Amino acid sequence: MAPLKFCANISWLFTELPDFSQRILAAAAAGFQAVEAAWLYDSDLQELQRVRKATGVEVVLINTPPGRH
Repeated sequence: MAPLKFCANISWLFTELPDFSQRILAAAAAGFQAVEAAWLYDSDLQELQRVRKATGVEVVLINTPPGRH
């Protein structure tokens, strides 16, 4: 059986930090190799990409609104 892998949901973790870039840094410092998030719509995507590349943290899931059914 493959070992479980966990990622940090940075929408719920590290909420004391004001932006998602800082939360990616905190997740990396805590030992996470991956993150997931919701509500990234107001974030600076270029900054998120820069931090992601600098830390090597992978973004494995982004929640989005469900849209119309």
